[in-house]
Amino acid sequence: MINWIKKNKNGIYLYGGLLTTLVVLVMLAVLTQKPGVIPYNSTAISIGGFEIQWYAVFILNGIILAAVLAYFEFKKLGWDTEILFDGLLYAVPLSILGTRIYYVIFNLSDFLTGNAWTTFLAILGYQDGRLQIQGLAIHGAIIVALTFVYFFSKKKKISFWLLADILVIGLLIGQISGRWGNFMNHELYGPPIQSGFIEAVLPNFIKKQMVFSGVLRHPTFLYEMLWNFIGLVFLLISRRKRWFKPGDTAGLYLIWYGLGRGAIIEPLRMQGAPGDPLMFLGIPVNVVLSLALLIPAGLALIFIKRKFNPDQKFYVDYLLTPKKEEDNA
Repeated sequence: MINWIKKNKNGIYLYGGLLTTLVVLVMLAVLTQKPGVIPYNSTAISIGGFEIQWYAVFILNGIILAAVLAYFEFKKLGWDTEILFDGLLYAVPLSILGTRIYYVIFNLSDFLTGNAWTTFLAILGYQDGRLQIQGLAIHGAIIVALTFVYFFSKKKKISFWLLADILVIGLLIGQISGRWGNFMNHELYGPPIQSGFIEAVLPNFIKKQMVFSGVLRHPTFLYEMLWNFIGLVFLLISRRKRWFKPGDTAGLYLIWYGLGRGAIIEPLRMQGAPGDPLMFLGIPVNVVLSLALLIPAGLALIFIKRKFNPDQKFYVDYLLTPKKEEDNA
């Protein structure tokens, strides 16, 4: 055990630092609340008419943490880190745009005001005289980000599979951080808690925020965060073993997230928060797309690439013996 810690101490410091940053931010968000104010104020900073929401802070924190991890992954692969910064300039705004477009498409009736201009402004998030975007969906970011990575990797002549593996780790980190933004927004809850065990193990600050109309509800934001955290730990460990090849991490992410979101989180949310999940023609969109799109896509990513590239090395071999970008393409 001691030898393993010595061998992986740099990684332990890195991941420990990322986790500590998130914990500190959660503590800051909760401890700065006014005593007795429930639900918590979702606004982090308010100066005059200018406001920054905690949701935006946690999303930005996730992006920064993902970028830091990706930077060190690029270094281990021997890739030029300027490629990473170039990609982030496009990937981040495109992914955010993807989350918004996905949400708007499946909630279009909420934005149709009868006036083309006001409808356009509502889609952008400009309502009641200020910009207040409410309504983002991670499925849109996944679709847009993977599409962008494919074309970006071709342009930069680097391996799509390796880059996709780095991307999904960043997505998981962003999702873990972002769910605490949902917590501060007093949203993503399930049916009333009937289990005394669950009620006993939940921290008080979470229970206070998950009370709706006097009833304590299942904190589905927390369940999804924990599901993503378990997936993140497994993928980070597995990438350092001779278990998987480039692209497998991306495929496993799609399977893991699709299963958790489609079979566990969304069904629980539907019971407790009517109208909260995205619906289209009476069908829960995220359940269908998670189970019918993400899981098959993950399986295809793992098995189809083996068909066309059977001699591919293990992911860890690229980290131990980094080569130039063109050799990994």
